[in-house]
Amino acid sequence: GDEAAVWADAAYDTHARRARLKAEGKKPRIAFRPNRHHPELPPRLKRYNRLIARRRAQVETTFATLKRRMRLTCIRYVGLMKASGQVLLASIAFNMRRWATIAA
Repeated sequence: GDEAAVWADAAYDTHARRARLKAEGKKPRIAFRPNRHHPELPPRLKRYNRLIARRRAQVETTFATLKRRMRLTCIRYVGLMKASGQVLLASIAFNMRRWATIAA
């Protein structure tokens, strides 16, 4: 896609993935994880992971709500147009519910 940065958790942390993203001109916002050679992350990387976790939490709670409350665990329609419509309607319902909570 045309994303400027890719956000991911530590499960996706590999040198090859980071190099590929940099080669594509994207900023890898992937959390670092300790390994057997470096069992403890330095404080600088721990701070970085916390900053990334805040941003990811905002996005992941939205997807969790869509899956749990809007029952968007699977797409019920065949075809890209109908499937996109289902996701769009669920997103509209999510935003309306959120707006009602904020406005109250």
